[in-house]
Amino acid sequence: MNRHFIKEKIENAKEKKKLSWEEIARLTGMSPVFLIAVCQGKATADKNQADRLCALLELEPEIADQLQKCVDRSWDKQVPTDPVLYRFYEAFGVYGEAIRELIWEKFGDGIMSAVDMAISLERVDTAMGPRVKITLDGKFLPYRKG
Repeated sequence: MNRHFIKEKIENAKEKKKLSWEEIARLTGMSPVFLIAVCQGKATADKNQADRLCALLELEPEIADQLQKCVDRSWDKQVPTDPVLYRFYEAFGVYGEAIRELIWEKFGDGIMSAVDMAISLERVDTAMGPRVKITLDGKFLPYRKG
């Protein structure tokens, strides 16, 4: 049972039950971004999360077992052509070095961890139209000095 097969099973069950990612996240106790990453094979669920997800979507226990296994988090080195994904590359290509400079200025020599990161997305309605607000809440990890 591979991750592509599991992804399809989850998406089919989601569609059959007419549930949104937000609803599934709320019912399973996961953040929406983390939930989707688990379902797409880019993050690993713990036993409780995997069991709750599979129970909700009426999926086989073997899928819950697979969702708890380590995953390959690599991606193609090529910049994606999907407009949404491309804009993230564009945003961090343009602003990435500025963000890094601000991290160094405020925290010192280190990085923002994606291992211990919370990501949220919300719609913000304004007079000029809807906006997408994304928050990356990552732990600061200083580089060792010796």
